[in-house]
Amino acid sequence: GDTAFQGKPERLIDLPAGGNHYARHITFSRDGKKIYVAVGSASNNSEGEDIRRAAISEYNADGTGFRIFAAGLRNPTALAWQPGTNTFWTTVNERDGLGDDLVPDYTTSVKEGGFYGWPYSYYGAHVDTRVTPQRPDLVAKALVPDYALGPHTASLGLASATGAALPAAYRSGMFVGRHGSWNRPPPP
Repeated sequence: GDTAFQGKPERLIDLPAGGNHYARHITFSRDGKKIYVAVGSASNNSEGEDIRRAAISEYNADGTGFRIFAAGLRNPTALAWQPGTNTFWTTVNERDGLGDDLVPDYTTSVKEGGFYGWPYSYYGAHVDTRVTPQRPDLVAKALVPDYALGPHTASLGLASATGAALPAAYRSGMFVGRHGSWNRPPPP
């Protein structure tokens, strides 16, 4: 429905600008006390970027209290809470340049403090040898995502499924919107 907003807008958070991934994805905690912001990397596979990139940051609802909630997520493109749970999900567009059949984009539950590999590895401990210096310590910590969506799917949307109108197998699930990438012939 329509929501009427009143009052003057105010800036709560300054986010890193520019780079290849310019969209910002925002959601609130279920109790409304925290803001989660997803910011993609500025590059394909380069380390040394602003720590708020390739990550999901957490802030208090007033914009204070910044911390990295999860890192190593090359381009987290959607955020959502699984219905009826406290499980937080994201979709991630992975790196390019390793061929038409690598690297799988994915959707995953987001673990607080989790590291998902970027730029040093993908899908767990699959090392990206193009990155220097290598960081075997971080690769060893890289979490394996929950679901591979296929390479270059450009999965941009994530929505929960609720209600009795859906067949039982789809209730309380998640739907992923796949755009398809310019970077794969034929398109996925």
